[in-house]
Amino acid sequence: MGAITAKGHEGEVRWVYLPAITFGPWSFAGDGHSGTLKAQIVRCDAYRTTQRPLVVVVPVGRAEWRWNVSDLQISGTELTASVVRQ
Repeated sequence: MGAITAKGHEGEVRWVYLPAITFGPWSFAGDGHSGTLKAQIVRCDAYRTTQRPLVVVVPVGRAEWRWNVSDLQISGTELTASVVRQ
């Protein structure tokens, strides 16, 4: 599958069903299976971000995209996550 890029306005990183990070504008670059998500953090729960498994959830129209988080980096209010499709 070829390269995919996408952008959105909001989303969450969840631990189980609980929000660990709520984020604003985001971008995704990768292929159909994995990639990198970059986002601006709005709210962050320090404890939940250390738990596993974490899942990125972003609304897309009436549906949502979900990716498993394989690596998570936080620098100030910037989030970078390596993700793999569920």
